[in-house]
Amino acid sequence: MANSDVIPTISQIYTRGTEGLARMEYKRVFAPDSAVRATVHANRRYLDALFFKPRFLNPVTVDTAVTLFGTTLKTPVFCSPMSSFRQLSAEALVDIANGVKNAGSMLMLGIGGSDELQSAIDTGVPVVKIIKPYQKTDLIYEKLKDAESRGCVAVGMDVDHFYGALRDERAAMTELFGPQSPELLRQIISSTTLPFILKGVLSVEDAREAARVGAAAVMVSSHGSSSVDFALPPIVALPDIAKAVGDKVAVLVDTGFKTGNDVVKALALGARAVGFAGSILLAWGADRSTGVKNLIEQITSEARRTMAVVGCPSPGEIDRSVIVGLAPEEN
Repeated sequence: MANSDVIPTISQIYTRGTEGLARMEYKRVFAPDSAVRATVHANRRYLDALFFKPRFLNPVTVDTAVTLFGTTLKTPVFCSPMSSFRQLSAEALVDIANGVKNAGSMLMLGIGGSDELQSAIDTGVPVVKIIKPYQKTDLIYEKLKDAESRGCVAVGMDVDHFYGALRDERAAMTELFGPQSPELLRQIISSTTLPFILKGVLSVEDAREAARVGAAAVMVSSHGSSSVDFALPPIVALPDIAKAVGDKVAVLVDTGFKTGNDVVKALALGARAVGFAGSILLAWGADRSTGVKNLIEQITSEARRTMAVVGCPSPGEIDRSVIVGLAPEEN
């Protein structure tokens, strides 16, 4: 194989993506965080304090496929909700959608219009639409109906934006977004035939309430701390949430994950699949659609190798027994 045909490593993709986006003068890769970046740093420290227990004498053949919302994916990795693609280029959304599709993964979209949603669906990638907690309830129902009619595989809501979003240490869009009562959430969820995700869940109490009102899944996510400073890091919140809801709802997680080893650690702590967002933007900056495909496949390849090392033939068979470390719960 010629050197030009060698797929870049995960680190190389991130480096090339950073350089590519810098040339475009695109600066907002990751979601805003608190001034001291406490949540993001703590999430990283927790992940880096977990270590695998190899089982070299127990060889297994690994299949990384998972099923989410009735769709079989090649990998327990998905693209977390993103938006503002036109800040990158007119083709960025379709590029990313094609890259995700070609890697056998799933695309989630955040705030955006019907045309944008349709352009992603037209690529053939499985699409999940995450809507905002609009104060105008009619707008919520309108967007849910639109997503359902266009062929999304699931829908959901950013519960962490109930009180607006943090932008440069200021609360923004508080006139657009607002809290949704459990009763209203139940009505919203029951209004669609699609599986419903509540994104931004960081407590056992919210996870249990999500199950009670009929959510099919929760996403343990701090949105890069764009809703509240010093929110519990997702990887810290994950084990208790997964234990609390059991098989009642699917547990997804995102925010701050970078590698395939990160994915295996998250699965060991109870996640069914792991989302990447800023990393996907970097991959697009590295090599557009091909960069996105390469990144997801490289992350999956690393996860597959680690799964073989710890003796887990499938994502569903990864559990807490494969990791040990200096996580806060063990200090």
